[in-house]
Amino acid sequence: MFERIAVQPPAGSRNPQHGHAFRASPGRPALTSVHRLGTSLVAALALLAGSAALAPTLSAASPAQPAPDPAQAPYDLTTDAPVLIVLGQSNAVGSGVPIQDAADVAQCKAFGHVKGLDRTNNRVTGAESATWSPYTCAGSNLGKEYNGGRSYHVASATALRWERAVTAGVALPDLHVIHVAWGSQGIQEASAPDNRWWPDRDPTDVESLFPLTVNTIANGLRALREAGKRPRIIGMHWNQWEAEADARSTISADQVQRAFLGVLGPLQTVTGGTSFPVFLYRPRAATKGPIRTQYITDALTGLAARPAPNPYRLLDAAQAVSATGTPLYDPAIPRNFGIFYDGIHYTRAVQEWFADQQWKTVFTDKQFGAPVQATVNAALHRPATQSSTNWAGREEAGNAVDGNTSGVYWDVTPSYTKYEAQPWWQVDLGAKQTIRSVELFNRTDRLFERLTDFDVIVSDTDLTGRGWADIQADPAVRKIRIKGTAPTKLTVAVGADGRYVRVQLAGTNHLTLPEVQVNVPIG
Repeated sequence: MFERIAVQPPAGSRNPQHGHAFRASPGRPALTSVHRLGTSLVAALALLAGSAALAPTLSAASPAQPAPDPAQAPYDLTTDAPVLIVLGQSNAVGSGVPIQDAADVAQCKAFGHVKGLDRTNNRVTGAESATWSPYTCAGSNLGKEYNGGRSYHVASATALRWERAVTAGVALPDLHVIHVAWGSQGIQEASAPDNRWWPDRDPTDVESLFPLTVNTIANGLRALREAGKRPRIIGMHWNQWEAEADARSTISADQVQRAFLGVLGPLQTVTGGTSFPVFLYRPRAATKGPIRTQYITDALTGLAARPAPNPYRLLDAAQAVSATGTPLYDPAIPRNFGIFYDGIHYTRAVQEWFADQQWKTVFTDKQFGAPVQATVNAALHRPATQSSTNWAGREEAGNAVDGNTSGVYWDVTPSYTKYEAQPWWQVDLGAKQTIRSVELFNRTDRLFERLTDFDVIVSDTDLTGRGWADIQADPAVRKIRIKGTAPTKLTVAVGADGRYVRVQLAGTNHLTLPEVQVNVPIG
């Protein structure tokens, strides 16, 4: 779907209030697994590590820290809204680690100081808004839930810790959690059908996690701002790698690192590009083949080792400690090594250690989350043109920047070209702007399939008169390919500067656009 931008390939690459809700307005066979670890403890440890030497990681934790002094957290309790984003596969879901502690079970039914995005209102393709409501452990993961949704993972463990701190008297604003995770899902096309994190997967399918997440983050942050809040992202967790270790398409560390950046880059862009830690998880498993696991390890450690300023941090379960400071990792325990319950899925203690690293990042490292800068629609009422007009005097290009986002023809009268090859629509922002994202609103009554397989194009200069092939060959023009049909609303992360924004079909059809919004930071 998206040709990722705003992130440069790695060097050497050959080629990503209390208690109430508020609402914003209007897509293989594995290498031999280790089933018999009795052959050699050394071999088992090498498989577990993925390499002989430990790669750069977040420093080992001390025992769980006490609640912070309120003076440590410079949050405005009225306006600030800390946001935690948790994404990934089964270990981000907490697969096989049900919440059974009686106090935690009771707390998980509803939080007073943590908000989430429930599945009923927010797991919607092309949603135009987001609904924040009291967080519950079950029903707040927009991917796929296991254990009835009540599992220990970094989202629920952090939520429980935050709630108890506020209850104990720590002056903290409400935490807001965005959680999208689904077990065994890859970021590469070749992992199909288990490729729900692949960015080019059908954006109209609610199980396509990448477009769902981009749109959800954009809507969630906007909802907070429209409620008078100031979003501050305290961390983004990306716990996904297992599918890449299984995929035959994984042929090098360089290739898989580009795939990771193709997902992470746009996700960082749509948050506003503010500085916050992005937590990656070092591959650890006794059930994955060592060769491809090594590719993943090299890719992720390479990201974490980039020079400052570098948002990427690598968490390593082999460094986890218990609440009393006892190391959890034990090489003398075959297959589970003290950190797994089944050779690949982490225990509750490890998940709570992950949450402890997030907690310490905020309250020990004092990375409270820079406020996410608000945006404004720079395209509103700006001059717009199109390659042709199907019905002159009615279906004009300016209709797509009049502020009406309705997808019903007779409510909005969209812009509308004639049936032609590579029809285009373009808006002039008036000056070069830093474009965070473009939001496209599609028709909802009929003929929505016409907005299929197209480019969102950003340029410093007017593209009028230039052909498709010429634009495609121009490296100075930013092009983001959307594969498949656009849902009701599609958020396209851009993260580039430009004055002209164009939408152009790759094939032959009418191009019809009810509304196009170009979001740029205020000021």
